[in-house]
Amino acid sequence: MNAEPGRIAAAQELFRSDDLLVRRVAGFGGPLCYVTFASYTDDRTLDRPGFGEEHFRSRGVDAIHVLSRDNRWYQHVELMDALATIAGATASYERVIAYGSSMGGFAALRYGALCGARIGLALSPQFGVDPATAPFDRRWAEDVARIIFREDADLPPLPTQYVAFDPHDAHDRRHFDLFAAHSPTIGLPVPHGGHPVGSYLVETDMLRTLLDQIECGEVDPRTFVQELRRRRRRSGHYFYVLAHRMPRHRPRQKVALARLAAETQSDNPLYWSELGHALDAAGDFDAAYRVHSKAIAMPRANMHQLHHLMLHHEAREEYDRALEVVDRLVAENPDVLWLPFERKRVRRKRRHLTWFGRLGGLLGMDGLLERWLY
Repeated sequence: MNAEPGRIAAAQELFRSDDLLVRRVAGFGGPLCYVTFASYTDDRTLDRPGFGEEHFRSRGVDAIHVLSRDNRWYQHVELMDALATIAGATASYERVIAYGSSMGGFAALRYGALCGARIGLALSPQFGVDPATAPFDRRWAEDVARIIFREDADLPPLPTQYVAFDPHDAHDRRHFDLFAAHSPTIGLPVPHGGHPVGSYLVETDMLRTLLDQIECGEVDPRTFVQELRRRRRRSGHYFYVLAHRMPRHRPRQKVALARLAAETQSDNPLYWSELGHALDAAGDFDAAYRVHSKAIAMPRANMHQLHHLMLHHEAREEYDRALEVVDRLVAENPDVLWLPFERKRVRRKRRHLTWFGRLGGLLGMDGLLERWLY
């Protein structure tokens, strides 16, 4: 669907609170509207692009984007008011599709029907992160510990929902099984797509294909998976995930796969960081340092490239240099909850180089020493 000649998209805020923003980018004149929910983020501002915003704008498709300041899986007291506002805005469309990835995928499938959607597409979604619902998934434990969960288990499900997920990811596979057990769900397995699978689908140009098919109601899961497999070597993310999953006792294979990832998408600093990490695991620290330095200097680099450099210094037992990097990360990203835990971990390893620190660890006094020394 392309924009009609002379039609220009207009951005309009439909709802804003301290923690939530609903932005509509519309005016293209088509019968279709997406409602997207933003993913987990380290960028704690509401004034950022919505999930898929540029994609739908470039295609001339109306979309409403929901953004969250904090990673609270949309457990905000004002969410229901925001959803009612969205439902009013989508009432005139023939088709409404809820869409999101990971945390946003959870919200798309959980709250999509309340937005007026009848179809949902989620990439690597969680069925829930409440320990009462999904006790097996502790990947976001620091964030989850701060959430007060709402009682919304009885919300209406979407009549049709598609879930793209990596069946080799034990957590995401269990989340998919929970979705399938509770409502009609069409699974789209993306082997070695990692979490989330979006990068793999984008790099193979299969995400655009999937969106087109869902819009037309012509999704054939078996054909989709077969074509995705045929295109898998176009994706750096595919090789990145394989490298990341390669056991440490196979360092040469890990390096080879990581190098394929970096060479396949040479402008992606994440893949260069993984190559540096693989070289660290192989003990080739000098080559690894050069690769980490390259990744940090790339235009799309972010805090994760610096974190990999910290891990590099840690692998070399250069704990003072590792702490310099993590102190910088904490200072520049004060809202990222897991970084202080990384700093404590590296401090503990440095303490354990001394007899005093090792004794404290044996006596279970690491927490006390952390508070006393720092």
